[in-house]
Amino acid sequence: MSLNTLDVSLTPREGTKIYNVQLNQNALETMSLIFEFKIATAWQISRFLRQQDRVNYVYLKLRQLWQASYLESFKIFTGSRAGMPVYYMLSKQGLVALNEYGHYDQTRLENYPEAKKLLSWNLFRHEAEVVELASLEAKNKTEKLKIFFKGETGSMAREFRSDKNIEVLTPDYTVIYTAFNVTERVYSEYERTSKSLGAMIRKIERYIQFLNPDENVHTTLRFIFQTPQMEQSFWIRLLMNKASFLQKLRIFTTNLTLIESFEQFLEPIYVSEQTVKLEKQGRLIADLSKRIKLFSFL
Repeated sequence: MSLNTLDVSLTPREGTKIYNVQLNQNALETMSLIFEFKIATAWQISRFLRQQDRVNYVYLKLRQLWQASYLESFKIFTGSRAGMPVYYMLSKQGLVALNEYGHYDQTRLENYPEAKKLLSWNLFRHEAEVVELASLEAKNKTEKLKIFFKGETGSMAREFRSDKNIEVLTPDYTVIYTAFNVTERVYSEYERTSKSLGAMIRKIERYIQFLNPDENVHTTLRFIFQTPQMEQSFWIRLLMNKASFLQKLRIFTTNLTLIESFEQFLEPIYVSEQTVKLEKQGRLIADLSKRIKLFSFL
């Protein structure tokens, strides 16, 4: 099986010892993390959890939850037999357990994708990259800097319109930073494909329409682009069209080439409307050389 075709299947349980796992707080927290991000590996989950939850413990707990049929698992071949990460997702029994313990409402649980859909190449690649980004950022947690995460499932917002339950916000994940008695919320969108200007504007306008103006003071919409070229194109198109919403919502961007370690999330890797300059050098370019931190207290 190869990563570019994702020709994989769920790990069979035949011949495996059945384990009667206790669904304590740690087990439910682990299952909730997987539900929030749809898929996750053991090392990613260990980054999110408390420091006393060591990696070896997480590996054991995931194995037990899988043996007890609360999780499904599958392996991805990444080019060498030495690197075949095991990804976990919720099983039907796991979804029932989260419902019974009141962790999520029925609508959110029903929207969890089926295995066949999650194992499709495009969705898997996006979700795998999102959970890796979020779990890497989670490593910045300290006693003084508290960081809380919600995956796409927990971040999604819905409204009733004409008796229909409509998705109005679908960030890939949300981060809540708290330090020095200040709490900042960061809606994070990972963009790995180019979207039209109209699609990007509609996405941003949904945030402005949904959020209470009072909330915007401590709210940031962050775009993480796959390439520097995508980030530059975003700002050229927005500034050339004089997007008025830039005054209504704090929008920051960065790209994957600037995130090679977890510490860099707290470093000056971001640009905003105030730092971008349009220049003409034979063609119009956006000068993104001036970069700033996400927040001054970091």
